[in-house]
Amino acid sequence: MTAAERSQRHPVRSSLLADFERLLAARLERLEWRDAQSAGGALGRAAWRLSRRERGRALEHLAIAFPDLQQEVRERLGRAAFEHLGVVLAECLWLRDRGRAEIPRHVLLRGGERIAAARATGRPLLFVTGHCGNWELLAARIACGLELAVVARELDEPGFQEELLAFRARFGTRTIVRGTPGAARELLRTLRSGGALGMLIDQDTRVEGVWVDFFGRPAWTPSGAADLALRFRAIVLPVFIERLADGSHRVDVEPELELTDDATAATQAMTAAIEAQIRRVPEQWVWMHRRWRRRPPGE
Repeated sequence: MTAAERSQRHPVRSSLLADFERLLAARLERLEWRDAQSAGGALGRAAWRLSRRERGRALEHLAIAFPDLQQEVRERLGRAAFEHLGVVLAECLWLRDRGRAEIPRHVLLRGGERIAAARATGRPLLFVTGHCGNWELLAARIACGLELAVVARELDEPGFQEELLAFRARFGTRTIVRGTPGAARELLRTLRSGGALGMLIDQDTRVEGVWVDFFGRPAWTPSGAADLALRFRAIVLPVFIERLADGSHRVDVEPELELTDDATAATQAMTAAIEAQIRRVPEQWVWMHRRWRRRPPGE
């Protein structure tokens, strides 16, 4: 089922969401950066109070990942994660009609020399990351210095899908929408030409995958990044973005992953890098996502 078909099943909801998004964007664009972040944080705190199902999922998943933490600590992390996602939304809406020069003003890049060294080899470059920090700003910051394509699924709301693709394109990122006509050819063409590709592999989605360890529990994880890296001898760089206390962001480009020829082991190495970043700042990850939704056979 396409995004348009899913939207037609709930036309009133889709219309209300679109109206809310336009109103919110109109309000946020008049604010300063820090004020927009504060407004987004308030929106996230409201979502924590109102979203009973997602709040319960977040607490359940925090208990899986951090069983030794007290309940009140996990609740504090969960509330902070919702607040963080509210800020992510506000930041993207604030930037929507602004120019590319805004990105370096708010996002510091650390480890850019690793990107330059990788590009000098002529081999394709694969950035691996997760839904940590404001991942849209991560792509925008990396795209400031090179042509970047990212692989992403289609959103459920076609209006939001169009706006998100336009947002990425505005800041130099090309989106390869998984499952759409020509997507596979475009992805292969990017790697064969020695281009740069970004992939997020920290969610249980309906794609080819393998079981790897994630916070001490098997998790179904997309294996496409590992398959492509091994097939095209791509240089794999884990990259992450983190929001700092002053409202700015820092992108860290980590050292190249040394991968074996086994796709499962390669996926595990990528996942371990993502888990390490989540442990660093757990409040900047999407704990409401059903990461352990599927279970291994026989469990």
